[in-house]
Amino acid sequence: MLAEAIRLEALPLIGGANYLGLGAEARQLGSWMGDHPSPFTLRPADLSLHDSAHKLIRVSSPMARALERLNQWYGLLATDDDPITHEQLKVGALSPNSVGRIRKIFEAAIRRGVRVSGKWITPEVGGEAAIDTELRLIEARDPGWPTVQALVEAPDPTAVASLYEARPMEMARVDTHGLLKVAIARFRLGTNKAGDEVRRAVATVAQNTAPTYAHDPREQFALIASTSWRGRYVGRWHTHSPHQQNGEWAMGDVPSFEDMQNAVRDGQYLTLAFQPDGFDLYDAEPLADAGRVDLSLLKVIRYRSFSWRSHFRRLHPATR
Repeated sequence: MLAEAIRLEALPLIGGANYLGLGAEARQLGSWMGDHPSPFTLRPADLSLHDSAHKLIRVSSPMARALERLNQWYGLLATDDDPITHEQLKVGALSPNSVGRIRKIFEAAIRRGVRVSGKWITPEVGGEAAIDTELRLIEARDPGWPTVQALVEAPDPTAVASLYEARPMEMARVDTHGLLKVAIARFRLGTNKAGDEVRRAVATVAQNTAPTYAHDPREQFALIASTSWRGRYVGRWHTHSPHQQNGEWAMGDVPSFEDMQNAVRDGQYLTLAFQPDGFDLYDAEPLADAGRVDLSLLKVIRYRSFSWRSHFRRLHPATR
């Protein structure tokens, strides 16, 4: 049986944004459901949706999968009678499988990093979190970071300029202050030392983008519609990634003011901060309960391990 929120929220969203190319089918399905009695039952095996009077409409295989995942997603909500406690979050986060999952999150972020002016820059990552006996952190990719990678990997200012001009919408996402746009314009005019200005602008864009993970609606929907969900919904999460300092990995920062604002607004916004010998997971739900930004209200779940330190030392760019 499908959650009513699928008809009221999810299908209009898919129809309006054409997520996964399902826009037209979503609009058709939403119209059909509006003309038929609820509740509605999905039968994925025969690709059909049935109303309470046993009339049906056929759905495509991609739509059936999306509806099934969305239905799981809407079923995750913790209730007021059964909230997720800090102790449950702690037990789940420190379970062996969760620690391994968190380690892989930081490993992947390091692999996606870029070297700028001799320094390795690691991007923040984030996504959605659910909990059963484990804390399940599912990543939604930030579409801005691949653009930064492409800019940094461009071999010279001419290549940077060509890339920028060929992908203006993507560049606008990361060049939020127009610094690179101005540098490229000066380069195209042949201004003296404008090539160096382009290189500096690329470095600045990379440094500014790395710590500003964005929850992109399209990526979030793709995540929800492609993941098998179970347990209870915790909220959104993001990392404060390691950064290079004096030849070692340095710790990630505590939650920012904006992070805490997100928690007040949304009820929870986990911050997963890298530590050279483990991680700190900040539980921000008390801020939502208090209705205000207050660093002292944060609860912290800490994990420390000698093997963690040894493992990440081997991943440091200076050792490669």
